[in-house]
Amino acid sequence: MRFQLTKNLLHTYASVLRNHAASGAYFCLWSVLIYQTLHMRFFSTLLASTIGSLVALVLVVFFGFLILTAIVASTDIEPSVQPGSVLVMNLSGPLPEYVSHDPVRAVLWGGASVDSYDIKHALKKAAVDKRIDAIWLQMRGMRASWGTLQEIREALVAFKKSGKPLYASSGEYMMAERDYFLASVADSVFASPEAFFEFNGLYLEVLYYKGLLDALEIDAEIVRAGEYKAAVEPYLRKDMSEENKEQLSAILESTNSMMTGAIADSRGRTHTELEKLAREAAMLTAADAYEAGLLDSLLFEDEVVAVIKQRLGIGGDDSLHRIRLRSYIQTSDAKAGLSYGNDGQIAIVYAVGTIVSGTSDAGRNVIGSSTFNKAIREARDSDRVKAVVLRINSPGGSATASDAMWREISLTAEEKPVVVSMGDLAASGGYWIATAADTIVADPQTLTGSIGVFGVMFSIGRTLDTKLGITADRVRTSSYADMFSGMRMLEPQERALLTAAVRSTYSQFVDKVADSRGLDATFVDEIGQGRIWTGQQALDLGLVDIIGSLDTAVGVAAEMAGLEEGQYRVRRMPRPKTFLEEFEDALLARVSRVLNPVGAIPGVHQHKDFLETTVTMQGAAQARMEMELSIQ
Repeated sequence: MRFQLTKNLLHTYASVLRNHAASGAYFCLWSVLIYQTLHMRFFSTLLASTIGSLVALVLVVFFGFLILTAIVASTDIEPSVQPGSVLVMNLSGPLPEYVSHDPVRAVLWGGASVDSYDIKHALKKAAVDKRIDAIWLQMRGMRASWGTLQEIREALVAFKKSGKPLYASSGEYMMAERDYFLASVADSVFASPEAFFEFNGLYLEVLYYKGLLDALEIDAEIVRAGEYKAAVEPYLRKDMSEENKEQLSAILESTNSMMTGAIADSRGRTHTELEKLAREAAMLTAADAYEAGLLDSLLFEDEVVAVIKQRLGIGGDDSLHRIRLRSYIQTSDAKAGLSYGNDGQIAIVYAVGTIVSGTSDAGRNVIGSSTFNKAIREARDSDRVKAVVLRINSPGGSATASDAMWREISLTAEEKPVVVSMGDLAASGGYWIATAADTIVADPQTLTGSIGVFGVMFSIGRTLDTKLGITADRVRTSSYADMFSGMRMLEPQERALLTAAVRSTYSQFVDKVADSRGLDATFVDEIGQGRIWTGQQALDLGLVDIIGSLDTAVGVAAEMAGLEEGQYRVRRMPRPKTFLEEFEDALLARVSRVLNPVGAIPGVHQHKDFLETTVTMQGAAQARMEMELSIQ
């Protein structure tokens, strides 16, 4: 606008000079106007440029400071651990299987800074570190599945064998069953007087989308191989089938029995007593838990500090030396007292999330076959890597992608030992890829099996017609050409084709399991059918070889490679994404949420991702269990 004004003034000035050259008044008047206009434009431009430069300078200084902080954080200077220190482990929020320790990410992005491996390894170091006198667990509502919780609990039990005291407290936070499952290992467990304490039994809940599909007039066509393959039930039903209720009830009872048995052992109670407390007392306050003998004292945090100091023999005026978990994980093994040789490496290759073709995306919790295969090939080709541990925490996904990953694992197993470590989940496609390994190790509460396949087809033609008045017409070269268009239901012969494809994939799945496990195919079909088993049940059925943790699997792999403890180092793969890579993914995700606001609704995004992944693989054979089985 200013440019146009100046241009008009210049044209007017030229006209004045032509028509009124003899008039000095006119000349002076227009000269003054032009000068003022250009003068104002110059200073406004100068002001805008100055402000822009200042803003840019502030941003450069700000980000420069953050990057400098990250660089300092990434140096090899270890944190100072004073003699007589207490390792404080704040257990809160989600606990991922594997996180990036990129310092730039830690400074700029935040989020989880430690993973389950960090916690277990820190406990191993603290047990032998002469500078650590005790551990203080601060229970702040850690969200982890029961397989992960069990591994951490085992690591806590192992730490106690060092003879060092272990304390646990929840402060003003609520202590739920998951928290207490870990805290009960401690020598003393504290909570604030008015805190909540939940010990009222466990439940498992599944969401169903049948009503939503009916309301939207979207038709879902399902083909499945396996009567227990419940991953498709949310599209077909509004409640659990008897088969699904049977298998989920068994899983829930197994988890509850494990939890109450472990707590009973730690607290000197019986399983029956704890069952009665959960079913009849249904405690909801810390005071109730204290009366029932589940807590040792009701103390505020400053009082907990005083108790720890008194028990460690620290004077009242002396401070309690604390080191946080996030800092302690940076302490070298050698400084802590753990020694490792250089005779080789055991590579832990992670397969975490839903299995899809292409690249991994931690934000959407998917493991891409391309990303995984690159990592497994790197481990296979490295002369330093003597054995591979495949850490699986996956509900499965694309059968095609699973088979591609199975192939790379099989090639690796021909050259060096491959041992599977099953985390919370190694089901369906997650079990498919496990069959390529030499040995399978599972946690007792691992959810595995789910040997079954399904295919899903959604048709939105009816809803487009009735809701929006949109119809479709087509020309085609064959009657089957548009069967996956999503605008119409399948014809009987098309459904027969899809059924045959799904059953063929299921047969391949059964054969792979039978060949790798030395089982009869008929028996595998009987225990398959999409049924989910716990790790302990899978051991009894011959689907896994050993019950144990990730450390157990690493030990087995080292023994198969002829390496003794202390001779090797652990290498974790694939490399987690850096801050810049995660920032790019998050930016794209934010744009996606803006364009599709439904996914931004709290509590909906995980179901949206589940539906999106299902729709993306429409018509393809999927070896996958339910979206999420979260036992609360």
